[in-house]
Formats: sequence, structure tokens, C-alpha cells
Amino acid sequence: MAIIPISTRFIGISDTVNLQERKSSTVNKETEPYSLQDFIDSVGGGGLEGTSYVYVAADGTDLENAVQLQDAYDTAQTMSPSAANRVKVICGPGNYNFSTDFVMDVQYIDLVSLDGNRSVIFNGLGTISITANDVFVKGVDVLLKAFTVATLLDLLKVENCAGGDFSFGGAVIAAGTFTNCIGGTASFGGSFPGGATGVFTDCVGGDASFASGSNRLASGTFTNCVGGFQSFGGAGGIASGTFTNCTAGSQSFGESGTASGTFTNCKSSTFSFGYNGTASGTFTDCVGLDNCFGTNGTASGTFTNCQGGEYAFGTYGTASGTFTNCTAGFYCFGGFGTASGTFTNCQAEGDSFGLFGVLSGRLYYCRLTSDFATFQLVDPGGITRLCIDGNNAEDNQGI
Repeated sequence: MAIIPISTRFIGISDTVNLQERKSSTVNKETEPYSLQDFIDSVGGGGLEGTSYVYVAADGTDLENAVQLQDAYDTAQTMSPSAANRVKVICGPGNYNFSTDFVMDVQYIDLVSLDGNRSVIFNGLGTISITANDVFVKGVDVLLKAFTVATLLDLLKVENCAGGDFSFGGAVIAAGTFTNCIGGTASFGGSFPGGATGVFTDCVGGDASFASGSNRLASGTFTNCVGGFQSFGGAGGIASGTFTNCTAGSQSFGESGTASGTFTNCKSSTFSFGYNGTASGTFTDCVGLDNCFGTNGTASGTFTNCQGGEYAFGTYGTASGTFTNCTAGFYCFGGFGTASGTFTNCQAEGDSFGLFGVLSGRLYYCRLTSDFATFQLVDPGGITRLCIDGNNAEDNQGI
């Protein structure tokens, strides 16, 4: 076959010009003019491939696009994918109408959108189902369907993808790496018997996401993530991971369970951070509303620059931890329980620091801001030093 020199140029001819060969009828039978569209049609349909990729043009109907994608995935399996030879299926933007699930069950075959956006849209009845461990998926949106992944896929990487309820490990353990993904209710290992042990960055889930329910484990690394009601080990779960700049609705972060992880600049609504359970972790610059931080349970962790509403920090329970520069409303810091921890430069409105219970801890430079509020008499072992009550009077008790 003749090789066209790389410097060769071509001249386009309008389709109004008659290209009929002016030679013999025998030669005419053996010649035919081709257009640029003919070249595209010859290469398209998922047939363009290199040594480590297969391209899906997505130039047909949504049903045809789905066929192209499946054909491309089948082709990729014949290209000897391995850890040293990853094969990418690169999809052009468009709708892909699968009647049944598109299954990714072979390791080292990745699926990415051409533009990096969520432009590969599964608009049919079928969703994506990932069962292979070591794969990378980017730019897939399955709309209101569940973006399905199997349990304990610790090598799975999913980026810039979206799905509906129960996505990204709804009822399984989400153990991979998820970046900039959006799911609905009970996503990211949110539903029984799931859990969230992976790495989650800039992800958004609905209610009961990121491991929710009795003894569900949120032990992964969560950065800039957002969950709804009963998220991040809420509803009796265990929030033992690392949480940075995360936000959730009420009954989250180990509510009615255990908040034993590391929490930095996290925010929640009411009944969170170990409410009705144990807040034994490290909390820095965290904000909760009423009934947070071990209320009706035990606040035994380390709390620095944290803010709570009313009934916060071990009220109706035990505030036995270390509290520094923390603020709260009424009935806080073991207000109706036991304040046995160490409190430094902490502030509450009134009826706090074990006022209706036991003050056996150590208070340094603490303050009550409500008019006429006073400190409880200390029990044996308790002290107050340079504390100011609601009358602007200095309170110093104990030996």
C-alpha cells in the first residue's frame, strides 16, 4: 500500500463538481470519490483506538452511543490490560442509553469523559456497575439512578461523577477514592450494612450519607465534604476518621454513637458530635447547635475553639475532657451532669459548668455571660481560678 508523504496536501472539491472519471468504463468501475464524512464514518463508531486507549465518538443516537461504548469496552479487554498497561476508554460527550447496567468488571480498564466534565450521561434504565477493583472512572453522570460500586474496592478511583440515591456504595463499604462526586440519600456507604472507609474529597451526599446507622463505620478521610441529616456516622454510627471542613445536618458525626475521630473546622446542626453517645475525639474549630458535643452522654475528648448552642458539651452527662476557648449557650459543660474536665477560657451564658450537678473539674479564666449567673460550688478536687460570673464578680474556689 502506498504511503502518503507527510507533507502532502489535499484540495477539497465542491460536491457540485462532477468527479466522474473521464476514462474507460473499466476504470470507472474501479474508482469512487470519498468525502470527509466518509473518512469519519470509517473511523467512528468506537473504532478509533491506540495501543492503550479506545475512543467512543458518541456520534449517533443515545442507543447507538451505548452500543459504541460497550463495543469499545469489549475491545479494551482484548488489549491485554494490566498494571503496566492500563487501557482507557475515552468517551465523547453525549447520552448513552443502556437498557441494562453497563458493567465494569475487568481491572486496569479506565473510563473517562473526553472533556473531563460530567458529560457521559446514562439516560436509560441501566446504570454503571463497577465490580473490578483497580479502575478509574471520571465524568459519568447516571442522573437519578444509583451509581453502583461493589464493596471494599480499595483501589477504585472515581472523580467528578454523579448519581442518585444509594450511589457510590449505598449499602456496601465505600473503600476507594472519591473526588468531587455527588450522590443522593444514603450515598457513600450510607445505608445498612455499609460504611465509609475510603478517601472522600469535595463530595456531596444527601441524608444518611457517609456511613449512617447503628455501628456503621465512618473511618475514612473526609475533606470538604457535605452530608445531610444523620451523616458521617450519624444515627448510632461511629465517626472515627479524619474530618476536615465537613458540613452535615442534624444527628450527624457520631450521634447516638461515637465521635472518636479528628474533626477540624466541621459544622453541624443539632444533636451532633457524639450526642447521646461519646465525643472522645479531637475537635478543633468545630461548630454545632443545641445538644452537641457529647450531650446526654460523655464529652471526654479534646475541644479547642469549638462552639455549641444550648445543652452542649456533656450536659445531662459528663464533661470530662479538655476544653479550651470553647463557647456555648445555656445549660452547657455538664450543666445537668458532671463537669469533671479541664476548662480554660471557656464561656457559657448561664446554668452551666455542673450548676445542677457536680463541679469536680478545673476551671481557669472561664466566664458566665448571662446576668446574675453564678458558678456551682465545687466538689472535692474541683477548683475555679480567675473566673467571672454574670455579676462580673471573680470566682475562685477550691484549693
